[in-house]
Amino acid sequence: MITDDRINEYIEALIPERDELLTDLEREAKEERIPIIQLPSIQFIRTALLAYQPKKILEIGTAIGYSTIWLSRAAPLARITTLEIDKERITRAIQNFDKAGVRNKVEIIEGDAGDGLPEHYRFDCLFLDAAKGQYKHYLDLYLPTLEPGGIVICDNVLFRGLVAEETIDNKRLAPMVQKIREFNAYIMQHPELDTSLIPIGDGLTFSVKKGE
Repeated sequence: MITDDRINEYIEALIPERDELLTDLEREAKEERIPIIQLPSIQFIRTALLAYQPKKILEIGTAIGYSTIWLSRAAPLARITTLEIDKERITRAIQNFDKAGVRNKVEIIEGDAGDGLPEHYRFDCLFLDAAKGQYKHYLDLYLPTLEPGGIVICDNVLFRGLVAEETIDNKRLAPMVQKIREFNAYIMQHPELDTSLIPIGDGLTFSVKKGE
């Protein structure tokens, strides 16, 4: 199975060395158990954005700004709006944006992503990496803000491979796994999207919104 830790470690070893800021953030996240995207996944997203070059990105789940910095570097002309509910993480993310020199390209909004944004917001790329049990709600809420031809990327959709297990022994995780399974089926069959589920890192869905 491609999500095996050995495969991810092999892929990570092939990815070019990151700069000091990103490696510091990777170390901090590991030490403090802050969830950030796995390296093979963000490398794939980087490659996709280099080709697509979106101009208006919405990120759901800023954390300490690790993914945001990757996105801003892959799409240097893009304006990024990123949503985060944790005040302490917002403070750290802003500090990291300053260090990365991307603060002027990022609008960070404090609040619950489930509350939505004002109607004037429009995007050509949505990146979901927040509460997994809310992915369906986030998609329904923000898909109308996505331009036709825009892309949607969702992380952690394989959830440690548990979505493929017939039974989940961990009763605490079982409801989350079921919600992710339901989301995966929902987005794969969504009439407005063409979607692929990519077994890299902890699993990504990559969707393109239909229409001209």
